[in-house]
Amino acid sequence: VAAENAQDIQAAVNFARKHRVRLVVKGTGHDYYGRSCGPRESLLIWTHNMRQVTVRKSFVPKGAPAGTRGVSAVTTTAGNRWLEAYKIASANKLYIQGGGCTSVGACGGFALGGGFGSFSKRFGSGAGGVLEFTVVLASGKIVTANAYQHSDLYWAMRGGGGGTFGVVTHMTYLAHPEPTISGWIGGPITAKSNAAYLELLQRYVEFAGTTLIDPVWGEGVILNGGYANAEKFDTGLNVMQVGTTFLDISTEAAEAAWEPFLAPLRARPEDYTVDVKFSSQPFHNRWNPTVTEAIFDDRRNAPAGYFWWVGNAGEVGAYWGAYDGRGVPWSMTQPDKARQLAQGLFDASRTSLILWQTNKALYGEDPEAMARDKETSINPAVFDNVAFITVGAWKQGMYPGVDGHEPKRAVSQAQFDAVMTASDFIHRATPGGGSYSNEGNYFQKGWQEEFWGDNYPRLLAIKKRYDPTNLFTVHKGVGSEGY
Repeated sequence: VAAENAQDIQAAVNFARKHRVRLVVKGTGHDYYGRSCGPRESLLIWTHNMRQVTVRKSFVPKGAPAGTRGVSAVTTTAGNRWLEAYKIASANKLYIQGGGCTSVGACGGFALGGGFGSFSKRFGSGAGGVLEFTVVLASGKIVTANAYQHSDLYWAMRGGGGGTFGVVTHMTYLAHPEPTISGWIGGPITAKSNAAYLELLQRYVEFAGTTLIDPVWGEGVILNGGYANAEKFDTGLNVMQVGTTFLDISTEAAEAAWEPFLAPLRARPEDYTVDVKFSSQPFHNRWNPTVTEAIFDDRRNAPAGYFWWVGNAGEVGAYWGAYDGRGVPWSMTQPDKARQLAQGLFDASRTSLILWQTNKALYGEDPEAMARDKETSINPAVFDNVAFITVGAWKQGMYPGVDGHEPKRAVSQAQFDAVMTASDFIHRATPGGGSYSNEGNYFQKGWQEEFWGDNYPRLLAIKKRYDPTNLFTVHKGVGSEGY
């Protein structure tokens, strides 16, 4: 069903419920679990054509008491991507907290599962920024969920996972004044021995647990990115690729903050090669496709100005062999534990790419943003975590059913085995770190606690209240135990 409005979605939901057909919802289709892909004999609701973004200068949620003060907000319908929402917000000198990967949907599983972007330590999670949902329930009823109406559903949908409680047609996000400076720190640090690499990892872990907990920082580092598409591992790579953002501070201030970490490495050329650069631009340029590299759609009859962010180009045709994610408790970055964590990272980096992101953990988060996030159903462990680690491997240009591009089982198995070996090292080095339902292990055991912690029993009760027959069921989603 190529839905164009809430009524189209309502009709599809009613049909699926009446005929007991498996229901699947797809916006952009950006999902590591493939939850937007349905099995045979299922009905797919495709929201791609619902493409409206509206700026609200003084938004008041429905049902709010008289006199409730309006706030700046942006409402997006179910088919928009973050790049489109960012462009319109920026044209009005506003910012809404969404994903760093701008091809992700702005009204779907991103915020429903929690949602972290480059600046989440400053502005909070995607879920924490949602002021109101319009949602089609399993009953077919279209309702508004906010702090004043269906408040239990509102809580559950802010972090409880996509495709679980209903089909969202509209989301309204809190909007912030647009920041002024967007900065980038990038480049490789190469260690010339295993011992030097282990020391580098410990230095970075301690640096992350002190300096990088500040809300001005986002993203992080990639360890041994060369293993992303590999078939053979443990080939002696010892590379840390820095890819960190900074917000509303000068390039000089960013350089000064990083000097205690970088200077000792530069002073030892026999052990390290350091090629890290700092740059910045006006934040207003960040979402401008003529400034930020973009791929424009010049096909005949393509919509005017239609484009993709070039940073996502590598994900087209990526066939994943394995993927896992894990939170890093702040306590593991302290001097008495940092060596243990560094050793786990080193051991894991022998067989997998490792992505360390400070912005997908909320220890040190801006206090106002944290207050909003504490009212959501995201995993409580995130507030004690200093970073989120992902491990994974994939192959490009693999398409099942396309001659000459069929995925190779042996290659995928080798990648899976290598990544799961790395994952085991990471898990042992991060006790209590938990995970994140949008970026966890497809085969995660005990996923209820790993993804939602103590929030799961309440989420399950709300799921049963609004969808007693499990019309909405996704892999490792709330209430999916029997599927």
